[in-house]
Amino acid sequence: MKEFDKLKEIVGMLRGEGGCPWDQKQTFYSMKKYVLEEVYELLEAIEEENPEEIKEELGDIFMHMVFLSQLAKEKGWFQVADVLAHINQKLEVRHPHIFGQEKVSSVEEVLKNWEALKKKEKKDRHYTLDGIPKTLPALNQSVKIQEKLSRVGFDWPSQEGILDKIQEEIKELKQEVFSKNQEEMEMEFGDVLFVLIRFALKNNIDPETALKKVNQKVIKRFSKAEDIMKADKKELATLSLQELENYWQEAKKLEKS
Repeated sequence: MKEFDKLKEIVGMLRGEGGCPWDQKQTFYSMKKYVLEEVYELLEAIEEENPEEIKEELGDIFMHMVFLSQLAKEKGWFQVADVLAHINQKLEVRHPHIFGQEKVSSVEEVLKNWEALKKKEKKDRHYTLDGIPKTLPALNQSVKIQEKLSRVGFDWPSQEGILDKIQEEIKELKQEVFSKNQEEMEMEFGDVLFVLIRFALKNNIDPETALKKVNQKVIKRFSKAEDIMKADKKELATLSLQELENYWQEAKKLEKS
């Protein structure tokens, strides 16, 4: 592809003799934060359903993949063509229902086969939960754990079971709050979050998206409450909890009007 070849050439020039001092200085380690930033920027563009921004951010991520492949080439590890060959082969192997004779009738079967094939490929993985990145944010890591457990049948069979477990974990959390044992309270709080995530996944709710929506709702509503305070010539720092609650409820009503 002409544009892809041009991108490789540009990256090679940036890294090469007489190239850009900043690009020449970068390493795999230093590039980690930039790759992560670009992924988050892409996610924001997707959430905003902005085609131009999505296009731009995909280009940035594409550049980073080529850049990292260039670093690997300089170390004699592999080239970008090897990266593409590897993913092409993996996609074909992991989709035997498309490129082979396997038959599947549901998304669940596809995911089950995917995990089985993955386990075969990764000889160093001896346990179901091996391979989950330790660097994932805790929320995403929990989702990965629970998806894998669910695929092997370790899951609550009903909604009621999960709801009962949530109540049980909240009760245990309350006990630790009263005992003032900080470490145990932290663990019990973690248990509550873990089961809540299981409930979300069971109901096709993405926990990250749900929490983000609530965060944005709180920001918007509290900002509106502050506008009302200013109109009333009130200072935030001087208000009681009850007064703050009243402004919060007023802002909430305005959302529905």
